[in-house]
Amino acid sequence: NESLVLDVAAGSAAEKFAVANNIAYTTRAAMYKPTDISPFDVLVAEGTCGENATWKLYKSGKLLISGSGAIANYKQSTAPWYAYESKINTVIIGKDITVIGNFAFAYMYSLKSVLFEEGSKLTAVNDRAFRYAINLTEIVLPDSVATIGYNAFGRCSKLVSMKLPELVASIDATAFQQHNESLVLDVAAGSAAEKFA
Repeated sequence: NESLVLDVAAGSAAEKFAVANNIAYTTRAAMYKPTDISPFDVLVAEGTCGENATWKLYKSGKLLISGSGAIANYKQSTAPWYAYESKINTVIIGKDITVIGNFAFAYMYSLKSVLFEEGSKLTAVNDRAFRYAINLTEIVLPDSVATIGYNAFGRCSKLVSMKLPELVASIDATAFQQHNESLVLDVAAGSAAEKFA
């Protein structure tokens, strides 16, 4: 069918197949792999961001959150990496992080990409977690996410594509408040996400 469009991960074999066979395709962010951070990338800053969670910021603009458990809840513009907001273009969430805390990545105007490590155990995106991340264009949430909080992606004015997990059970009515009119949610048939949409 000439209308066929493949949905492929960036840099994947599927993307190469589509290119080689001249098939139309759209790309989504691939899952993060630990090898995605070059050993030559320079560490700029680091610290803790939860009881067992840590963060590292690299010169390339990648902010790596690793460890386990929840990223702490913050107030507006108080996350420990916020002083470097203009340098952060990519946030990478390790597989054992379970919660993205309040305001964790809010008002990060330079943020363009959010990646999750394969096997992610993330269960919740808390209130205002990505509010005003105005250059974020797409997110593929891990299948383990069950809750999306108040205004979690509010005012993300360039967000056009988001994959919501089939098992997500709770999405706050304001989760996408004042969203981009071009936003398309990728949802499973009959899911809570489809009912929300």
